[in-house]
Amino acid sequence: MKNIYHILTLLVLFPAIGFGQTNEETIFDEAAIIYNRSFYGGIMLHTNGWGAHGTWGKGLTAFKSRVYQIDIAEMKHSKEVRAFNPYYEDSRSYVYGKQNSFFVIRPTIGTKKVKFDKIRKSGVAIGYNWRVGPSLGFTKPVYLEIGVPDTGPFQRIIVEKYDPEVHTVDAIFGRASFLKGFDELRIHPGLHGSFGVNFEYAPERESIKGLEIGVAVDYYPLNEIEIMAFSDNYDLFVNFYIILQFGKKFNK
Repeated sequence: MKNIYHILTLLVLFPAIGFGQTNEETIFDEAAIIYNRSFYGGIMLHTNGWGAHGTWGKGLTAFKSRVYQIDIAEMKHSKEVRAFNPYYEDSRSYVYGKQNSFFVIRPTIGTKKVKFDKIRKSGVAIGYNWRVGPSLGFTKPVYLEIGVPDTGPFQRIIVEKYDPEVHTVDAIFGRASFLKGFDELRIHPGLHGSFGVNFEYAPERESIKGLEIGVAVDYYPLNEIEIMAFSDNYDLFVNFYIILQFGKKFNK
């Protein structure tokens, strides 16, 4: 895992070496169109799960935009391991010790800047962006299917909120419906900041197709986020991420 962190860190920081230079030339022989609006979204993978985002951009100059973005992301604990009840072939997988599922919603504002524009239609534009804003965390209690009696064979299955003091490995048949527990959501207000490097390779100027690699930080100052029962929990989450992006530019 440390090697993965090192590789991603190099990918993020290496293009920054040239960020002190400015390139504001047009990329094609024909007259360039200035696009002052953009909308794009993406699917995100990060070191603690997955997510998605939608972004609206407003052009400030030909190479600089104000961006308004909203992320929805799952946050897993590093100690999560899926397990099965070995005594029943039809048992469902679950994460032993997981008390809460954790998700975040991040409404953020920031700046996106193109530092190296395309020199041809088949080229790649390189830029960067930074964003800050609130990080609204939500925990949802985990519900499991529990066998009764607690020693096999189970005569019946009931659904209960996971209690590490009560539910042993032998008693757990598997996970319950993910929808169970949404009426018990708890909100955890926090702060978010991120920095990413963009690689845009769409052949058409009005299209957005690209890749973003970066690092994101979420901090919850009021309390640690309780995810696992038998492991340390945290109030600070640092994630490396990669996003596949697609969208459109507009000049209206």
